[in-house]
Amino acid sequence: MSKNYVNWAVLGCAAIAKSSVIPGIQKAANARLYAISSREASARLTEFKEIFNPVKAYSSYEELLEDPEVDAVYIPLPNSLHYEWTIKAAEKKKHILCEKPLGISAREVEEMFEAARSNGVVLMEAFAYRQSPLTKKVRELVDNGLVGRLKYIDSHFSINLRNRDDIRYKKELGGGATYDVGCYNLNVTRYIIGKEPLAIYATGEIGPASGVDESSCIMLEFDGDIKATSYSSFSAAFRSEYTVVGDEGIIHVPAVYNQSGDIKIIIRNGEGSREMLINCPDNYMLEIEQFGRCILNGEEPLISFEDSYNNAKLIDTALEQIFRKDK
Repeated sequence: MSKNYVNWAVLGCAAIAKSSVIPGIQKAANARLYAISSREASARLTEFKEIFNPVKAYSSYEELLEDPEVDAVYIPLPNSLHYEWTIKAAEKKKHILCEKPLGISAREVEEMFEAARSNGVVLMEAFAYRQSPLTKKVRELVDNGLVGRLKYIDSHFSINLRNRDDIRYKKELGGGATYDVGCYNLNVTRYIIGKEPLAIYATGEIGPASGVDESSCIMLEFDGDIKATSYSSFSAAFRSEYTVVGDEGIIHVPAVYNQSGDIKIIIRNGEGSREMLINCPDNYMLEIEQFGRCILNGEEPLISFEDSYNNAKLIDTALEQIFRKDK
């Protein structure tokens, strides 16, 4: 690619695109918001045009993908549509940043990456929090032995989702607490430990009306006698935090996954308790810039195929157990 920026297009007028990713595109040094689209001409598309002023606006996803000026697409569609539109975008030779969870099964993830490879495009799952200096710092502290020998990670992400019409309650759209918020817990746990679990034990609550997992509690065992738990829910008070426990200390991260600014973590060990402030720019801007470097400079995507596939495989196993126990 001869130019030094990526022409970005957004496939759908989702809330996450409006609040976070499009502003990230607009702040990124190597990106240009080129196009947005909706399934049809709509008030929502008009609103996005007025707010973000893209070069082009399309009233169909197919029409956007036919535009030869589009280099990369961001897909924030409902979970059940990630597979279909990633495949279609890859076949049109567009690089793809797709919202988490990338697919709603490990099989989908594998086939999505195969479509990207066979069409010579880059595909990455949009776990923006992984770009954060905070996430990287916690891993660095653990690797450097700050907590001693790693023993346990506890992660919690719950929201009180009162609107029963929310798409996250729709089974046909790939809803459920584990896909929506639990995937963060599982991803950060695997990232910090740097291994895949040897055993998975899961239980949860299946909504009688929604048919989705409205909560899940997933217990993991890793090599080295390391344990972890993940709790996610749509019916508990808001809480987003995780704690890393070793035999010589603790790191507590009481932060929403994609916060920016000066973020506090709490460290307790033999030297006492102290706080560390970590300056975090906009994770979405960092994600757009990193993906742009993959396209422009051949950098490797921060979230690899193996990472996405293994997270999906873990979720597959956990949900299979949760739904089996519910019967």
